[in-house]
This record gives sequence, structure tokens and C-alpha cells, in this order.
Amino acid sequence: MSFLLGLLGFHSAGVSDPWDVGYLSFQLFFMNFEMEFGGVELQMNPFLQAARFGALITAVWAILKAFFPQVRQNIRRWLRLRGKACAVLLGYGPVGQAIGAALRQRECGIRRVTAVHPAVTPELAARARIDGVLLIEGDPSDPRVLDRVYSGRAQRIYVSDPDDLRAIDAAVAVRRHLSSPGRDIRVVLNDSAVAAQIAEATVAGFLGAPNLRWFSIADESARLLIADARFDRFALESGAGRMHLAIVGCGSQGEAIAVEALLTAWRVGLGPPKITFLDRDPAAIEARMRKRIPAWFAQPDGGAIYQAARPHFEFLPCDAETLDFAHDSNIDGLRTRTSGWVFATGDDALNLRASLALHRAIAARQVDPAPIYVRIPTGHVEDEPDLSANPLGLAHTFGPIDSVIARSPLLAEDPDAVPKILHEEYLKAEYQMFARQSQAWENLSETKREANRALFRHAVMKIEDFNAVVATGPNGVPSTYPGLAEMLRRIDEELRYDRIDRGSKVQEWLKDESSLSEDDLNTALLIRDAAICEHNRWTTERALSQFIPTARPDLSLRDDVRRHHNNMHDWFELGEAETRRYDLVMLRALLAQRIEKKQILHKKARVRRVFLSLDGEAGTCVAHVTGTEALEGDVSELRLHLNGRTSPSNPTACVSAIMTCLAPHIDSSIRIPPVRVCFDFSNQPKAPLLALANLVVDELRQQLPETTLIEGFWNWRSLKNPVLGVVGHRDISAFGGFESVTERLRQVFMDLVSQRGCENMLTGYAPGTDRAAVHAWGSLGMPKPKLVLPFDGYDETGNRCFYSDEPAHATFGTTISETEARQIGHVVLPRNGIGHRAQSDELLELADVMVFVVDESKAVIKGGTVETLRRAEKMGKEIVILAPPNRWNMEIIGAALS
Repeated sequence: MSFLLGLLGFHSAGVSDPWDVGYLSFQLFFMNFEMEFGGVELQMNPFLQAARFGALITAVWAILKAFFPQVRQNIRRWLRLRGKACAVLLGYGPVGQAIGAALRQRECGIRRVTAVHPAVTPELAARARIDGVLLIEGDPSDPRVLDRVYSGRAQRIYVSDPDDLRAIDAAVAVRRHLSSPGRDIRVVLNDSAVAAQIAEATVAGFLGAPNLRWFSIADESARLLIADARFDRFALESGAGRMHLAIVGCGSQGEAIAVEALLTAWRVGLGPPKITFLDRDPAAIEARMRKRIPAWFAQPDGGAIYQAARPHFEFLPCDAETLDFAHDSNIDGLRTRTSGWVFATGDDALNLRASLALHRAIAARQVDPAPIYVRIPTGHVEDEPDLSANPLGLAHTFGPIDSVIARSPLLAEDPDAVPKILHEEYLKAEYQMFARQSQAWENLSETKREANRALFRHAVMKIEDFNAVVATGPNGVPSTYPGLAEMLRRIDEELRYDRIDRGSKVQEWLKDESSLSEDDLNTALLIRDAAICEHNRWTTERALSQFIPTARPDLSLRDDVRRHHNNMHDWFELGEAETRRYDLVMLRALLAQRIEKKQILHKKARVRRVFLSLDGEAGTCVAHVTGTEALEGDVSELRLHLNGRTSPSNPTACVSAIMTCLAPHIDSSIRIPPVRVCFDFSNQPKAPLLALANLVVDELRQQLPETTLIEGFWNWRSLKNPVLGVVGHRDISAFGGFESVTERLRQVFMDLVSQRGCENMLTGYAPGTDRAAVHAWGSLGMPKPKLVLPFDGYDETGNRCFYSDEPAHATFGTTISETEARQIGHVVLPRNGIGHRAQSDELLELADVMVFVVDESKAVIKGGTVETLRRAEKMGKEIVILAPPNRWNMEIIGAALS
């Protein structure tokens, strides 16, 4: 810049020769400045003034940099610490580097960063220059070094080291060195168990270094993983009874993931969560967990929490290098209904190899599909391998240090900003409900603060349990449609919690002379279940802080010093109404959150299922929507089923046809956009279809808001998905005719495919119901059905054909050629003879779910629809009945659809 100013200045002063102008400008850097040139006195101007002083500063700085690097470094240190918004990093290993880079890139109130590291290598120096960090060599715990980097002037000090003992030593040294007790010092450890306990211990005088803020990379990685993966939601949507997480390799990271999952996987409708640890030394893991949280395990002398709140654990021996996920009998219990797999062995390469082996077993239908997460902690975010290059994928990586640090509250001006906001709302709700308040945040003990942090991380799940849609405001606080808060308050105040017993009816819970509508009674039942769920979660969290239950729920037995809590008992054993009702305070606080004016929220969660039937050869797509009011109103979630009998030869060419089908559901000009779009794979997709789905995701991300979550849901089974059988009358005029029966069957099929995972259908091919079923099944893009035909023979030309009625009475409508039959489906002949009874036997033997289009008032004919229905009922089959609309509506008999 000085050189350019010199060129401009000398030219303006009257020097016309370009070579002379360049030469004079270059001389400025050698402190040679003369106002006379060629016998002519030059005129001083502002450009020359700026150029000569700029050249002087540049020359001095270059000399210092080349010959006096220590002087240059001291000047940089002094300049950096003169102003505000300065941070000092004590330790510049992987964690320190990630903090330094994130502080420079994120709006967190820090503009200058100085780092201290014991041994500065050229690689570290290069990294520091890239991130704009002033790196100084020295011992981070040496008071002289702390003075040298002006630690007393820093707005924030971060301490980290690969060795936790060295990090603690440096943190204690800087705490004692600084006179101000309120200095913001944040310590980042590796071991989650140490970080969890040392925060409380230092407050009580341990190490003589209070007022330090403790963090753990393992804890931060675990919280981000659990928040992103949402194993609890996968468990609910897959029909599992509980969240079941399998963790391969259990060091500090695996333990942190297990703890966070157990604190946040409590949902209405799910039992206590289960964790299965697979490790080379499961006994050591079990011993460590029992020592850290004894109340989570059954104890011979008591002291364990009650069964409904006690997590389930399984510790299995496993060598991740040689584990055969498909055939190893040791993990038979993990092949079905697992909510997720996490690989955290501590060896990045081993994590990758083991996760790929699991992925192959899932693709071969030897293990039920479930999300796979692979820990890749080392290096920077640009070094993270991409297991799932496409938006929809079964395997994901987590834990690269840069991304964990960048999303962590570790960088925030106040790491507890969101918990503090929600705690204030909690106090308000508590006062409204009980006319008193608990302690303010500043007066809470560290164990209660941590309990509140865990409670707030469960906030989203609490809102979702009430069939509400969660929106997160700019301050990070979750909120939902405000009308839900008023409804909850109104119903809550009509309940007598001391009247709620396990076997009592909802009407018996009401206050005297109170009454509620049927919908409100159902909400009251949900309120009770939500209170029980929160109480179980709270009990689990208290056990994590090493509290144990008292012998009975008696306040006089409570001892916070010895950590005996009187409320760590089953919710129904808490006789006092007020104690039971306390489990709803946080829910009331969450629902009372005000939304931003510009936020448009869904009033309640509403799901719309769209089946996209693709013709891969023609490049066309037809959409079918579940429900009779399918296109009315907004929906919070779109679940897309992309099916096609023929794989698209050119997936890119099919995208526009699919987007045209989706346009009515995502057009923001006519409806509120969905907050979630889920591709539901009820059967294993072929590669071209999966590639097409990923292309559609890319297009959706351009048309939907950034906040819309788009993901896949893998819902097929490794064993055998239920087979669907259809039986019905030929005369369907009483059912509204062919089109009416086809649409009713299509709706039933969409429900059975999405909820039960049916992927194959059996039926005959007689006129009426059978052909309507074939048409409805094919319209959804499902695989060709199996056609169970009662008779076969040959036509007058000698070609083989099949009959849906006695060959002697065959007509054009009851005869189908072999060529035509194989175009429609896969032909199956009864194995036990011929005729309608043999056809009925075959259907009942092969089908798991039976759909009947039946008028039970008709006569019972051997092998006919009514007789087959009676036999299916006796066999205990799962049955769906479609009756004439003027007689009775569709109802489900036998096992209910789950």
C-alpha cells in the first residue's frame, strides 16, 4: 500500500518518468526521502506523507520480524491485550486449536486470541497463523508465562491438554495467579466422569481453586450426538417398547453417550431405556458404571431406584475387529429392535471397519436397520471422512473436535444462558401452581444446576409428547403453539392428583363437581403419563448424582449431605398431590414460552403420508395420499414412500416429475412448510431408487426453509416383513363398485405398508375384489403380487392358462393366459389340491395379515369369502374388514395395527 501511495504521490508532485516514479517510491523503504529530484524541488502532498510514514513502519516491522522475532512477538502480545474482547488459550493441542479457530469465526464476543503451548512446532505455528492466533511457547502453568501473555487482562481463559492432570494443574495455577475471583476460566477435560464430579468438588474446596467452569469433550460430543440422532424418536416410530442403544467400545466417550441417552430417552409410550455395551473387557465397564452410579443397578441390601425408572444394562464381550454381526450368537438380541448403534472404540480406523461390517449385515437383511454413528474424534473437521456422501444414509460420523467445539456452549459468553432463561420460567410456573418459588440460579448448588441443565436438554421431548411442534427461537429456547399452554393449565387445575391410582378411571381424578369433555379426559391421561415419565427421568438423573432413595417416601428421612432422597420412589407411591404435580412445572414453563412475531407455528403435530409411485421407464410419477381429508390443512411432517416396480435408468430425469407431485404439499404460498420431511423406506431400496431419493432431497432443500429436517427412516425387518393377503366378493356393487373398493383398499394398503412394513401381497384374480386389490397395490408402486389361482389348464390353442372359477364354466372374465398372468404378478398354485378351498388354504397359510372385503350377511360357501373369514378368526390372524359402507365401517379385528 505504501508503494502504491508513493507512486501516486511522486506522480502528483511532478515526476513524469514512470521509472523515476518507481525508483523514488522504492527508496522510501530504505528511509531515503528527498524533496528534490533532477534539480527540481518536489511539492509535498498527502499521498507522499502517507507513503513515507507507511514505508517506515513496514521497514521497521520487517526488520523486527527477520532479526528480532522475540521483540515482534512482544509487540503483538502488547497490542492484542490493550483492548477488550481478548482470550488466552493455555494449551494449543487439538482442543485448543479448535477453540482458537471457532473463537475467530463465531460471534462470541472475542476478537483477539493468544495461545500458550509447551513446544511450538512449525505445524502448530502454521495452524496458528491460519486461524489468526498469536502462539507463544512456554509452560501454561508457569506464573511468569501467565504474566507474559497478560492473562490478568484476558476476558476469557481456556485451559486444555491431552493429559487431564496437566490441564487441571494449569487451571489451578492460573486460578491462584489471578487476584480476581470472578475471572472467567474454562477448563476442558477428556474424561467425562472426572468433569462431572470435579465441578462440584472444587466448589466444596477440592484443589483450592473455586469458580472454574468445567467441560468435557466427551460430554459435549455425546450431547450433540443424542440431540441429532434422536434415538428416542426412532424407537417410537419403529414400534419398539423402549430406546435400545448398542455402544461398541466403551471408554470415556462411550460412557458419556450412555449417560446422556439415559437422561434424555424418556418418552411417554416407551419403557426405561436400555444400553448394551460391547467391549473386550465388559466386566471392567460394568464395575466402573456400578461404582459411578450404584442406584442404577439392583442392590442386595437395597438402595437401587424402583423398577420403572431403572435403566436396563447389558455388558457383552466383543472384539470389534472380528465381530460377525450376522452370525455371532453373542449378539442375537441386538439383531432386532435396536434403536441405534454407536462405534466409539477410540481407534478411528477400527470404528470405520466395524461399522462397515454392520452396514453389510443390514444390507443383507441379517440385522434390522437402525442408525449407525461412528466416532471420528481426531483431526479437524476437514479431515472427517464422509460415510454418507448422500443426504439420506444409514451411517453417519460424529465427534470431530472442530465441529463439537463450534456447536458447544463452551464458546458462548454465558454457557448457561438458555438454562437460566428456562429456570426463570420454571420459577414463574412454580409460583403460579404453588404460590412459592425455589432458589434462583445464582443460589443453586452445582448438582442442582447440572440437574436443571439435563432437564432442559429433555425439553423438546416433553413438548413432542403432547403432539405439539417444537420451534427454537433465536435465544435457543424451545417453544410451541401458545394455545397448548392454556389447555394444559385448564385441565391441570381440574385434577386431584392424590386421587390418581393405577387402576382408577380418569373421571375419578377430577375435583368435586368438575367435568371434562372426552378430548380433555384423554389430555388428562396424557398429563398423568407425562408427569410419570418426567418423574422417572428425574429419578434416573438424581441417581447419576449418586443420590439413593430413602426407605420410604418420608420427608423426615431426607438427607442431602448423605444423598438420601425421599422422592426417589414410584410416582404412585408419592401420596401428596403437590409432590406428584411438581413433575409438570417444567412442562408448564416450556409451553408458556412466547414465540417471535415472525414465527409461524403449527397448532399441533400432523403427519401426512404420500406414496410416490414411480414409473422408472417412462419417468412419470403418481402421488397417493393417506386419509380422507388428505390435502386439507397444514401438516408438520411429510412422510414420503418412494416406490417403483422398475428402477429409473436415469434418476435425474425423474426428479421433476416427483417434485410436481410434491408441490401441493410444500408450496409455502398456500400453507405453512413442514418442519420435517422423512423418506420412509419400509422395504430395502435398490441403488437407483436411493440415488433418486437423494436427488429429491437436494431439490427439497432448495425449496423448503433451512430449519426443515430432511432424513430417512429405515423400517424394514431382517427376518420377514408381514405378508398381506386379500380375499373378497366378486360382486362388489354393494361396496360402491370397482373404483370405490380400489380406493378403500389403497388406503388400507398404505396404512399396512407404513405401519406394519408389509411388502408382499397375495390374492386371487377373480373379477371384483381380487382385481381391485391388484390394481390398488400396483398403483402404489409396490412389487408384483403373488396370484394364488385355483385352477389351471390349456386353452383351445394349446397354451397354458389359469381360471378363477371352474374350468367347465369358464368365461372370458374368469380366464387369464399364462403370459398375461406373469405380467401382472407371480403365479402360485395351491399345494394341497385344486379349487377354491385349496386356494383359501394357501392364502391362510402364507399371509400374516388378511384384508377381507366382505358382506357377512351373505351365505357361507365352501372356500368362499365368509368361510375364509371365519377360519382366519379361529386361527388368530390379524384381520382388516372392509364392509359395505351402508352397514358398518372398516374395523380391525384380532391384533391391532401397531
